Amino acid sequence: MSESDSRLRIAVLVSGSGTNLQALIDRARDGRLAAEIVVVASDRPGIRGLARAEAAGIPARVVDYRGFLKQDWTVLERKLPVDVDAVDRAQNILHHEDREERLKRLVRLMSAEAEMIAAIEAYRPDYVCLAGFMRLVTPFFLHHFNRAGKLRVINIHPALLPAFPGQHGYEDTFSYGCRWGGITIHFVDEGEDSGPIIAQAVYPILPEDDVEKVRQRGLQLEYEMYAQVINWLAAGRVELVPAAGGRARTVIRDPEYSRIMESWVRKVLDAGPQDCRFSDPSA
Repeated sequence: MSESDSRLRIAVLVSGSGTNLQALIDRARDGRLAAEIVVVASDRPGIRGLARAEAAGIPARVVDYRGFLKQDWTVLERKLPVDVDAVDRAQNILHHEDREERLKRLVRLMSAEAEMIAAIEAYRPDYVCLAGFMRLVTPFFLHHFNRAGKLRVINIHPALLPAFPGQHGYEDTFSYGCRWGGITIHFVDEGEDSGPIIAQAVYPILPEDDVEKVRQRGLQLEYEMYAQVINWLAAGRVELVPAAGGRARTVIRDPEYSRIMESWVRKVLDAGPQDCRFSDPSA
C-alpha cells in the first residue's frame, strides 16, 4: 500500500465483463487501493462491468458508440468544438488512405468521446483508467484530460509492448510461440498501445498450455499490477523523464520497486500450472 494518505479519484472505462474493475473495487473496499472509483463508464449497454459498478454503489454511465457510427458525419462535425483536421494530423490510430473515409471515422469517434467526456468529467477524476475498454482513443479525448503537463489516461494491455499491440495480446503472444508472456500498463498517447510504459511483468508459458491457460495466468498479474500502479500514482512515485529522440519514459521512485517486481513473477511461478485458474475477484 502507498505510504501516502492521498486518495485519487479515478474513472474506470470498460467494455466487457469487468474483472479488472472488480479487482479494483475489492481492493478499494479493503484499503489496498489508494483511490476512490468515482464513476464507471462503458461504450456498450448491458455489460457485466456496469452491473459490477452498480452492485458496488458506484455511478455507472453508458455512451453507446454504435449509435454514433450510424449518424451523418457532416452533422456531427459541425457540433465538435475542435479543428478536425488538426486532430487528424495529431492522431496515429486511423490509417485509412482515403482522407474522407478517415475523417468520417474520426468525427464519429470524437462525437462519442464528447459525450463520454461529459459523462465522466462531472465526477472530477484525477485519472481515467481503461480496463478492457475496446475503443480507440483520439487526441481529442486525451487532450481534455492531460492537463498541467501530466498524462492522466492509463491502460492495461495483455502483452509485453511494443510487441503485440491491439485487441488480441494473449492470442498473439501464444500464437507466436513465446516462452514468456507479459502484461503492460502504460500511459495512453496518440497511437495504439504506444504510450510511455509504467510497469511490466512476465509469466511463463508452459509446453502443455493453451491460449486459455495463458489468459488465466496473465489475468492474475493484471489484478495485482493495476492496483499497484494506481498506488504509485497516488503516492507521486511515477515520474516522466525525457529520453533520446524526445520520447518520454517513466521512472518509478519506490524503494520497494525491486521487491514488488519480484513478487509479481514469484506469484505465477509459485502457483504452478494446475493453480493458474481464472478467479473472478467478485466470487
